[in-house]
Amino acid sequence: MNRFILSRVAVILTYLGCALAVGCMGYRVGPVLKADYRSVAVPMFKNKTYKPQLEAQITNGIIVRLQADGTLRVDSEANADIVVTGEIIRYNRLALRLAQEDADVPREYRLEIVVHVEAHDRRTGKVVLKPTDITGKADMFIGTDQQSAEYQALPLVADDVARQVVDLLVESW
Repeated sequence: MNRFILSRVAVILTYLGCALAVGCMGYRVGPVLKADYRSVAVPMFKNKTYKPQLEAQITNGIIVRLQADGTLRVDSEANADIVVTGEIIRYNRLALRLAQEDADVPREYRLEIVVHVEAHDRRTGKVVLKPTDITGKADMFIGTDQQSAEYQALPLVADDVARQVVDLLVESW
């Protein structure tokens, strides 16, 4: 009887070991980006909107996110493996909530910035990230000064755009 139980336990452990090995076969430790890409350049984006200085906030946001992620080293355009280019194509301010006392005065807005972005292998010209439109968003409440509230929300929108761009660059699935 003892042999029967021991052999059954051995069979079960073997099956469990095989299931575990097969289940983890696709798992990979470390960056998921192709091994031949180590660095990235992010030249200043073009601003096609009426809002000044958006290009600096978006470009810097992407660079900061890339540095924080650490998968790709930020380098100059002449030395980088990948070059990310883009242009800011839309800047929207949408009213979300109106004031109770005056239905014509918005109290909450959503800022949206739409960026057209793509990335190429600098050496071969091969497309690494096909042309894609990305929308960054942030909501803001208006106190007494709409301009100040908008100024404070812009870095949040830029960071949302940057997060999406970096995710597209470094994730391969």
